[in-house]
Amino acid sequence: MDPEELAARTLEGTKERLSSLEERPTAEHVEVFEQLHQELSAVLGALDPGANGVR
Repeated sequence: MDPEELAARTLEGTKERLSSLEERPTAEHVEVFEQLHQELSAVLGALDPGANGVR
């Protein structure tokens, strides 16, 4: 998968998960945010391996 496709798929999935928060109790939002943060960090690391401060 090329970087643009990975970014586009990640963006769409993230938007879907964030929009689903309206249907979930507020107490569950933190878990979703934490999962998204981990996933987005992993994708950014895959797109730019030097982004985590190691260059």
